[in-house]
Amino acid sequence: MKSVDFRKKAWEQLRGFYWQLLVVGLLLAAIMGSTAAVIGIILTGPALVGVSRYRLIIIREARDDTNVLVSGFKDNVIDYIFTHILRSIFVFLWTLLLIIPGIIKSFSYAMTFYILADNPDLKPTEAIQQSQEMMRGNKWRLFKLYFSFIGWYILAALTFGVGYIFLDPYVQLSVANFYEDLKLNQTKLV
Repeated sequence: MKSVDFRKKAWEQLRGFYWQLLVVGLLLAAIMGSTAAVIGIILTGPALVGVSRYRLIIIREARDDTNVLVSGFKDNVIDYIFTHILRSIFVFLWTLLLIIPGIIKSFSYAMTFYILADNPDLKPTEAIQQSQEMMRGNKWRLFKLYFSFIGWYILAALTFGVGYIFLDPYVQLSVANFYEDLKLNQTKLV
């Protein structure tokens, strides 16, 4: 699939779920941007797993199940916290080499929390490794997907950033569809 296909699919899936996804995105942003850094670090990993599960349920089953949002806090919480910390450290270390290697590695690790949403018993290093394998040869495709929103990003910037809040559900659902496509193609190869 191409970027336009992921965007089209996400646009259709947003019907009926847009406001829920908007609220979920705002809650996630509040957790990740917590002024108490320790609290943000602790809550982000499990929250990302729950939000990833939520998005996957929307694209797979076209239903709203807000109960899964807290699922990351019910199982393997320590592993999810450690995954977030480890992933952040890896991206930071790669960024120290230069900005570009850090960006490339962030694309390599982009599917980590979707993988954990589907496979909650994976260890942190296993989930990160699976994301790297899944993204091998696909980082450029994900970059093109994000870049395909450039017009929307410019429009959002013209609203002094407020537009980003409304754009995020569309972008994130497109990325969830990207993950589904990668997973489907990976399954076909096995």
